[in-house]
Amino acid sequence: MHQCSAAWCKQGCLAIALLALGQARCVNSAAPDGLAPAAKITFDLSKGHAMAEHLWGIFFEEISHAGDGGLYAEMISDRSFGGLAYALGLSHSEATHLAVPARFFEHEYFPIPPAVSSSNLTNARLSGWASAAPSEYSLQGQPRSWLPVGKTAVTLVRQQPINAGGRSSTAYIKISTDDSGGGLTNTGYWGIPVEKDQDYQLAVIIQSEPSGDVTNKEPRVTAKLESETGKEVYASADLGAISNSWSHSKVMLTSNATDAKGQLTLYVEGEADVAVRLVSLFPAENVKGAVLQPFRPDLLQYLKDLQPRFVRMPGGCYVEGVRLETAAWWKPSIGPFWERPGHYNSVWNYWSTDGMGVFEYFQLAEALDAEPVWVINNGIAHEDSIPAAHIWPLVQDALDLIEFVSGAADSEWGSLRNKMGRSEPWDLNYFAIGNEDCGKPWYVENYIAFFTAIRSKYPHMRLISNCDMDDHAPTDLFDWHMYTDPQNMFDRRHDFDNVPNLQDKQIFASEFGVVSDRPGTPISFPGNARAAIAEAGFMTGVERNSEQVAMAAFAPLFSNWNDRVWPHNLIIFDNHRVFGTVSYYVQKLFSVYQGVRYIETDVSYRDGDSHNHGVAASASCQNTACTKVAFKMVNFNEASQTVNVEVKGLSGGPTSMVVTTLNSTDGTAENTFDTPFLVSPKQHKVKSNGPMRNVTLPAYSLTIVSIDTSSRPSITQA
Repeated sequence: MHQCSAAWCKQGCLAIALLALGQARCVNSAAPDGLAPAAKITFDLSKGHAMAEHLWGIFFEEISHAGDGGLYAEMISDRSFGGLAYALGLSHSEATHLAVPARFFEHEYFPIPPAVSSSNLTNARLSGWASAAPSEYSLQGQPRSWLPVGKTAVTLVRQQPINAGGRSSTAYIKISTDDSGGGLTNTGYWGIPVEKDQDYQLAVIIQSEPSGDVTNKEPRVTAKLESETGKEVYASADLGAISNSWSHSKVMLTSNATDAKGQLTLYVEGEADVAVRLVSLFPAENVKGAVLQPFRPDLLQYLKDLQPRFVRMPGGCYVEGVRLETAAWWKPSIGPFWERPGHYNSVWNYWSTDGMGVFEYFQLAEALDAEPVWVINNGIAHEDSIPAAHIWPLVQDALDLIEFVSGAADSEWGSLRNKMGRSEPWDLNYFAIGNEDCGKPWYVENYIAFFTAIRSKYPHMRLISNCDMDDHAPTDLFDWHMYTDPQNMFDRRHDFDNVPNLQDKQIFASEFGVVSDRPGTPISFPGNARAAIAEAGFMTGVERNSEQVAMAAFAPLFSNWNDRVWPHNLIIFDNHRVFGTVSYYVQKLFSVYQGVRYIETDVSYRDGDSHNHGVAASASCQNTACTKVAFKMVNFNEASQTVNVEVKGLSGGPTSMVVTTLNSTDGTAENTFDTPFLVSPKQHKVKSNGPMRNVTLPAYSLTIVSIDTSSRPSITQA
């Protein structure tokens, strides 16, 4: 613990001990080298306004394998073979089956069909992300995850429903072996990570489909967790003799070793024809209860630590799709996971199993204690749209979704939620109509149709448009998105200063983030300290205008290291590791210290040029009595800077403060798997009883000073 000396001044100057190079130090009343402070920060505790209740939250989109291969704990990639069928063309042909040549499995990726590929190129130009994401980041096609064993022949077969009246997945796979046997291997999402003494539940839907000359009518199948080469076996289980009717088998596999690059193989004894509809593998901890707990614990904890007030889901462009046929529709994503057909995530170029469906997304919001914000497709994709005259089926679809989420357990759609294991309805108060669709054909007309129907049936719902609709249509909240370079991000902290305070129409800054080092030059993956501190500066402006800005979120949230489609993200992971970027810690600190009331903050500059000095600040009461206060100060500069600090309305002071500093002298610094906390917050409790007007802010830094005056209440509020 470090200590500063002297006494609090009667005028209420804030005594601050800052961390510099890991040590707290006092700052004298004179600036270094005789220079006047670069800026003056004035906090006035007698002035301010209520902070928006749900100001800081998160935006979850199925991008960069954020769900499949990420937060969703399924360990088998393409578990129902939909991605394979789509990539090889069976899904969009009239063929009933497709023999897969062995050469197709020699490549790391299956090429996307030309029609889809050309659409995606057009989409990249339309959506504006291509310039921010170098081509080497993007997947080259559907990742290959299935491999035949030995001389096994593989055939894709168009599916029929397993149960009468049930839904069909896109395809199942038929493997044919000779006398030497064979089988099918899945490599997971860039490896199946297993840990010693840990249990994994395998589920397989399988049957024997012998051709006329095959005598082995009930072949035996063994499941094995093994090394990447197949030479080491970590766990095995006999699935027994496979009959000629579909069986849903479950076995528990206990690994005898740890390996991040494992794989799962179904071995078939001798000559046989075996059909497989589903192969699924979850850690045992996810399948303990009656309802699947679908989330990877380490990634979920990173989200919990952010303390988000809301979660916008299930995406933006993901919801739209390149074309409507590949948009994200909610009804196919409910029910048992083995019945969900999945769909091609055409915007981000990989197969979505829809394991993260509506039910799971609301499980996520509940796990985070966050307000859910659902984004619906309003009949508009990137390249096509439905005219308003034909939009009613989709409007009804939106009403059905709301009933599924929040309706009574005996309602038509609420009963399906109940059947999935959730009798109590979830709260749903925010509903976004489309994503980035303003200016596209039929958006205004479609928006009005959705708004009118939803407002009529659910008058409490706050509805979100994609832009300020002005006089064209009613608006509760409207989306505001910004992706830019660090300097512009920092400079735009004043964007909302002159927006009228209209309580019936507020801003939802639902996507913002730095994507380039400078205009036209993408930032290096996965971001850096300079970008993060620029975002911190912008966020002080959001807090200042939190009467006009109701909610805000950085984007994107997650990126799998093996699918780096977007250059700057909050949380980076692979199949067994995770780290937060510097921007993650900026978001976390602002959320943790959001508070309940904004304290009026003014930053004035020595030469009047805010662009050059890069100082920003905000402050908030952490409780309604305002006996706990957090002061946030940002230095968006490659060198440390001295600022003059004054706190008005504080006649007494605390005996100690908690000082949290996030900084780096290297603006290009970023965390990695090997150095996950290279740039992360450092916190010290500092005893203080001295007056200091001048404070040195470290280079590229966010500094938060929190005080507690509850033992000597002395703050005067307006």
